[in-house]
Amino acid sequence: MLKQPIKRIFLFLSFFSLSALFTTCGLEEYYYLPQVPEINIITELNTQATINLPSLSGYYYAQNYKIFYRIYISDFQTSSSETSVFSNINSTLVSDYSAIYPNTDPTSTSMGTSAGTLFSGRNYYELELYQEDINNILSTSGGNIRILFPTAQGGFPVLSINNGPDIRLYRSGYFFPVNPNDDKRNFRNTTDINISDYADLVPRTGLSQTHAYVSMYIVASGINPTGFTPIYSKPTHISVFKLPDN
Repeated sequence: MLKQPIKRIFLFLSFFSLSALFTTCGLEEYYYLPQVPEINIITELNTQATINLPSLSGYYYAQNYKIFYRIYISDFQTSSSETSVFSNINSTLVSDYSAIYPNTDPTSTSMGTSAGTLFSGRNYYELELYQEDINNILSTSGGNIRILFPTAQGGFPVLSINNGPDIRLYRSGYFFPVNPNDDKRNFRNTTDINISDYADLVPRTGLSQTHAYVSMYIVASGINPTGFTPIYSKPTHISVFKLPDN
């Protein structure tokens, strides 16, 4: 006569224990940010790129998009941004591109190296803007970005969003903390750019004529809400641009 109640109590306790187990020891949530599709980027020679940035509103831990860059000095002049000319521009450009490329592969199921670690290891730095916070411009709202590197001497490379005003591109403030108006922060081929000691630039020695190019990548960026560590999407290569002469 007592077996039925005991069975019911046992089933209740078993159900309670399993519920507690799955509640307290459930699978850890995986925080993911989508890669910017390559088809969302349209380039024109090595002077312009338009990028359709998807909204990140569905990812509550997303913060913004980031663009990473590195400058390469060369004696080779070209208007092409094809990978076939990278070896003519600078051997380090080829090395960096080859090292980063596996992490940009959208068909790979592996996340590879975190973008933060990957780019810092190759001396790529975050792009900044003149008198604007780029984190506000490249927000989670997304939008249509245009990057323009003019060919005219003395021009300033700029970025605009949704057909808004042009904002001058600036090199990382990590190297220029004292004078925010230093002309060296502009993406221009100045007379002394090749003797720069800044790690965001790869110099070349013994050149009779100097040209400068910059390679750029874009990633979605956020913060892991459990560990409060940076998280990134896979990077997507934007293009290699030629810096205008000063």
